[in-house]
Amino acid sequence: MRIVLGGCMVVLVILAGTLAHAVEPLVLYDDFNAAQIDASKWVREEEGAGTEPSVQIQDNRLRLFNRIYGKTDSDHGRDEGSLFLTFSNSAAVTAIKATVQVNDVRAYGCPSNPLPTETVTVLGGSFFNTATPTPGSDVHDVWAAIGLVRNSDMRLPTDVFFAVSIVGHCTTATNETCKDSTWLHSRGLGLVKRGEKVTFRVQWDRDNHRFIFQRDEDLEVFAPYTLSDTALPGRPRKGLRIGYEAANCLATLRPVAFIEAFFDDVLVNESAARAAGQ
Repeated sequence: MRIVLGGCMVVLVILAGTLAHAVEPLVLYDDFNAAQIDASKWVREEEGAGTEPSVQIQDNRLRLFNRIYGKTDSDHGRDEGSLFLTFSNSAAVTAIKATVQVNDVRAYGCPSNPLPTETVTVLGGSFFNTATPTPGSDVHDVWAAIGLVRNSDMRLPTDVFFAVSIVGHCTTATNETCKDSTWLHSRGLGLVKRGEKVTFRVQWDRDNHRFIFQRDEDLEVFAPYTLSDTALPGRPRKGLRIGYEAANCLATLRPVAFIEAFFDDVLVNESAARAAGQ
């Protein structure tokens, strides 16, 4: 009997330790089954250049689209921009899960520019600050994202993307927007074809000082860190984003980057959904 009780006590101790560090369950935040984007849930943000920004609900999914061209006065640098649909209560969000589908993409580069043209489709954002945050600035914010990348240097068929999980620590910002980061984590999560639906999750496990990433039902990927994580981010934006960078080029054929991405069935941590009245 002692042996049995002793074994039970060990199990209880293990379970207690597990529960103490359990991350929050995820619940539905938005399935976009409405005529228009719910302004009480989302904030639209656009940064940088772009010629055809589009943020809309189409076929009960969120559609993000934009196009950008590189400048023609140099073979150096890139023109860049992004469309970001952020949670209205981003500070409360510690986990995001969503289905992503890229239906159209182009990333044409410049042979004489060492920087590639690139497009990204990601979910994520800034989770904490490692110093004293500057309100409205990305400096010292730690950000994490998971999604799809396509650039003009990839030796892959033009309809194939690279799935990745990344964590960065912002070191410098221009006009409050992060321009340089120290990379804390980067992991390839396989290939995805254009038109293929994939489900991504990024979750901040603050108790264990790590981020958790997952593609579909694959094994979770853990990204531990050793930085101070007690301060809120200076710019606590989190949400759904497309980004695009077109290489500048003197050549006649002008580099272009465009992307059309769809998002659906967005889940967040339970407390964030409650705070938003879900």
